[in-house]
Amino acid sequence: MKLYLFLLLLVFGSTASFAQSFKPMKDNKAFQKQLHSIAAQTTTLQSDFTQIKHLDVLSEDIESQGKLYYKADNNLRWEYTSPLTYLIILSNGKVSIKDEGKVSNYDLSGNKDFQKINEMMIGSIQGDLLVNEEDYQYEFQENSTTYLVKMYPKQKKVQEFMKSISIYFSKKDYSVQQVKMLEQSGDYTLMKFQNKKTNASISDKVFIIN
Repeated sequence: MKLYLFLLLLVFGSTASFAQSFKPMKDNKAFQKQLHSIAAQTTTLQSDFTQIKHLDVLSEDIESQGKLYYKADNNLRWEYTSPLTYLIILSNGKVSIKDEGKVSNYDLSGNKDFQKINEMMIGSIQGDLLVNEEDYQYEFQENSTTYLVKMYPKQKKVQEFMKSISIYFSKKDYSVQQVKMLEQSGDYTLMKFQNKKTNASISDKVFIIN
């Protein structure tokens, strides 16, 4: 369960405030269709990210920086570079984690929860939205610059620690700007993506832990 929660926190961070209010999306079917079309044309993605963890019990937020790399099909490298180093790689149906020089490996094939997290991680980062009405209730909203998709978990074990997930997409290119996971306690994790590059060459070696 600890790894399951960690993977969720990696993908579903939170958001800096959008001053402009949102209203119901005019045509969420057309929005989803365009997302799928763009995702189908995305073979690689690189981005820097900033993560801010907000805990009400702390006077200051915890901030980290890192880089992510995605390559079709289902290869993902998520690397924290500051202030501490931490690496997670999803490739060939496995999760590999390197923490303080120690490497741990997990098999996705025998765990449905990990498989779902893998799909959500890849889908969110790639820009594809995997609508799963069995596990989540959805709200589609927009303003003049941004599309917003809010996801509310239906499974009780997820509801115990997670209240909602919010994914923000740019209207210019449908890329993910930031994502929000709001915990039941009111705490959240903030992820912002910067310096994104799509369809640039990425070596397969990037997805191997040394």
